[in-house]
Amino acid sequence: MKHTVLSLLSRRSVLSLPLLGLSVGPAAWAQARPIRIIVGFGPGSVNDLTAREVARYLAEILGQPVVVENKPGAGGSLGTDHVAKAAPDGLTLGLGTSSQLVMNVALFSKLPFDVDRDLRSVGLISRGPMVLAGKADGPKTLKELIAKARAQPGQLTYASAGNGSISHIVGEAFARAADVKLNHVPYKGNAAAMADLSGGHVDLVFDGLITSQPLAKQGRVRLLAYSGAKRSPLAPDLPTFAEQGLRDYEAYSWNNLFAPAKTPEAEVARLNAALNQVLALPAMQERFAQTGSEPLNPSTPAQADAFGQKERARWVPFVRSLKLDMG
Repeated sequence: MKHTVLSLLSRRSVLSLPLLGLSVGPAAWAQARPIRIIVGFGPGSVNDLTAREVARYLAEILGQPVVVENKPGAGGSLGTDHVAKAAPDGLTLGLGTSSQLVMNVALFSKLPFDVDRDLRSVGLISRGPMVLAGKADGPKTLKELIAKARAQPGQLTYASAGNGSISHIVGEAFARAADVKLNHVPYKGNAAAMADLSGGHVDLVFDGLITSQPLAKQGRVRLLAYSGAKRSPLAPDLPTFAEQGLRDYEAYSWNNLFAPAKTPEAEVARLNAALNQVLALPAMQERFAQTGSEPLNPSTPAQADAFGQKERARWVPFVRSLKLDMG
């Protein structure tokens, strides 16, 4: 389905929108032009689900229809380019990810847009720490793993969702931080990589806590470290990388809401205020907790832009040093 209407409010909710003190009649709602949130990945993906949750509440707060449109391809770059070239009227936004706004800058030498020139942030949403999962019969701690990797350079394998994927990049960053040499094995998606880890065919995979934890509870994989700033409430017995000696190591994905660069300041401010209210809702906070995400709100557009620039300054040189240019 190309367009999905995310929120058709009842007459009561349309007439009374206390979060912004608005009063919007049914006729005005029907005539309002919908806001589109472009997702650069397919339906059902984590990014797609995040966009739909945000859009549902944005519609209620703004008193305006909000739809999600999926434009997958080129690691999210097709969707990013669509937003970059859209009319700057506040009606076309993008659900941005670290893959689109950071990694692709390093991986693709000929992107049809410039992140800093053609886009501007509306606000940050959240970030998702990752876990290092190993074979069930492999090393029991991160310290044991590093010792084994140093004793057997290049023999331990780590699988990823594919060349240039987040799980690939953070794996290379881990190898450098731990001063070890690992053998990368790319798959078509992290689900396939985790399936082979469960079968004992590879040694390591970087994955999300929510997707790896069930396998750990079944005894099919062993979780070795968590990349959050502190232990996750969902896995209080899993130590962080910092607790185990890798204090400067970071591994996470993040997302934001962004717009075409020339979108008027007043419109960006309006959308930012609504987004921050959405993210502060108990229902959204509960969703973050359930998925192991860390909310990055509240943020101003300037703070969100600065966050992205800092991420690119950190990761783009590192990724380029790996010589993984995808075209």
